[in-house]
Amino acid sequence: MPGRTFTAGGPKAAARSASETGNSMNSSEREDLANFISMISRDETPFLSSIGRTKAKAVFHEWQTDELAAPVDGAAADGVSYTTQNTAQAAEPLRTRLGAYCQINSKTITVTGTKRAVDQAGVADEYAYQLKKRGIEMKRDQEFGLVHSWQSSVASGTRKFGGYQSWINVNIVNALVAPADYTAPTNTGAGVAGTFANVITSDLVPLSLSHVDVLMQTIYEQGGKASKLMLSPANRRAFSARAQAAGSTGSNAGDGNVRRNIDESGALRQSVEIYRSDFGDVMVVPNYIMGLTQTLTGTPGAANFSAFLYDPQWFAWATLRPMQEVDLGQLGDSIIGQIVEEGTLEVKNPRGCGLIFGLSGA
Repeated sequence: MPGRTFTAGGPKAAARSASETGNSMNSSEREDLANFISMISRDETPFLSSIGRTKAKAVFHEWQTDELAAPVDGAAADGVSYTTQNTAQAAEPLRTRLGAYCQINSKTITVTGTKRAVDQAGVADEYAYQLKKRGIEMKRDQEFGLVHSWQSSVASGTRKFGGYQSWINVNIVNALVAPADYTAPTNTGAGVAGTFANVITSDLVPLSLSHVDVLMQTIYEQGGKASKLMLSPANRRAFSARAQAAGSTGSNAGDGNVRRNIDESGALRQSVEIYRSDFGDVMVVPNYIMGLTQTLTGTPGAANFSAFLYDPQWFAWATLRPMQEVDLGQLGDSIIGQIVEEGTLEVKNPRGCGLIFGLSGA
């Protein structure tokens, strides 16, 4: 049998072409379709999976933070008066009340009666399959809001929770060539996002180990101790490249203190998974959602420009309504359903985390 050239659609499409319709062998062939469906998209949610869980009881979820007074010479005179001690106590930091609005995430499912009745390859029940698929998509949307956008916590219109960047206004390493192009949030109590002014590609710089070291020190001096460095795929590669660089110069000078090594199995290790800094060990974690897109139109929307340095214990997803299916019933010959979840990001101590902003991903 002469060979066939497969066109768009693969072997099946080519075998059903007009020129071969009358071929008795082809007309009797059964299609060879595997009885499973491979989902090509990733379903991980690295940031959401790393933080804790708690319960929200109102649309505006609130919590409190406190801090110790700065260390001082604590010597007290013999017989010191109550007034003197009380004055000193009154000067100590007060508890701070923080809060964020809960956001509703939702997906709908519509499946016709015919779709549920026919025997489909890889799918036992089309509605159940779509329900599972939409649930995974909604979790990815949730991760997107947490790490990818600079959205603030708002009550008017469509409620939104404040993402990671909207809580960081103290521990920031602004790597931009023109630092004034980025203004940090002024009120973390409301989860207000930072602002941008004319950020252009030439303002961005490659990630350097010095960025991480400076931010680790800043967080440590604020009383925190970061344990995770979360990066987009591009910045993850950049970090390993800086750590593995030998004899680097210029902006990366001093980064060439780590060498590639071959482990006991004979594998060549290129990546750096644990970074041992002067202020503790940090696990380096890639997050594919942080690098999905880039926008440089005054308000960058991609976390590919930034790196998160944080301690997961200071974060939690506060659930007002857990993910659930809402059966909307029958509409004509279709069954309709909806998946709904409502919650917000709780940042227990914004000073325990930090942000490196202005990275080029190279």
